[in-house]
Amino acid sequence: MDKKIFQFSDMEIWARGDRFFVRYDAGSHQVAMREDEISEQEAREASLSTEAATKMLVALQKRLIQAGIDPYVSNMK
Repeated sequence: MDKKIFQFSDMEIWARGDRFFVRYDAGSHQVAMREDEISEQEAREASLSTEAATKMLVALQKRLIQAGIDPYVSNMK
């Protein structure tokens, strides 16, 4: 069962069992919703402040790019 644990603007952090996911709009000129897995520590830290949440998203997008994934394209149906 999904449980929302944090929301800031259009970014949400969800717990799904013992896994954590961030849902966010990665588009700049159009909506491009993404859901990506994050660590429990990232979820906990991001829920402390909007600044921490923004830093987590930037770090996540850098990891996705390094993995060859375009972080600005929707991966949600």
